[in-house]
Amino acid sequence: MPTILYRNDQKISPGDVMKFAVYAEHVSRQCYDVFAEDGSRSRSGALSRRAQAVSDSLDFGDEPHFLAETTKKVLDLRDMASGMCFDTFGESGHMGKSMDLLGMARDVDEVLEKLVICHLSPEELEEAAHEAQFYAKIEGDNLTRDGPGTGASA
Repeated sequence: MPTILYRNDQKISPGDVMKFAVYAEHVSRQCYDVFAEDGSRSRSGALSRRAQAVSDSLDFGDEPHFLAETTKKVLDLRDMASGMCFDTFGESGHMGKSMDLLGMARDVDEVLEKLVICHLSPEELEEAAHEAQFYAKIEGDNLTRDGPGTGASA
């Protein structure tokens, strides 16, 4: 599990905050994560609480600042919504994620990159290095290895 550090020097805009707000609103109104055998669906209390917690903690000022607690709430909602949470439903029990939800999730990830830094454990670095070697073989010399167990860079 990577270690997550929260940035003190945040460069986020009111538009970035709106991305979180729109995502939380969509998840709280359109996404479901509890499914019964009869085909009915509902939103768990945990999903509803997480979406509401994000909405309640957002800073809509001209120069927004996020406390680590608020960023963690966004991460928790994102993690839950990216799992078994769906907003499109079709025949024969088909469940999926709409392009809107996927786009909002991508926007949230882009803003989160401004708020957090992830550090990998030595085991995760070794796994990343192994995967980088695989991709280096596929893509030629676009990636180079930095050294044993240190990962790869572009």
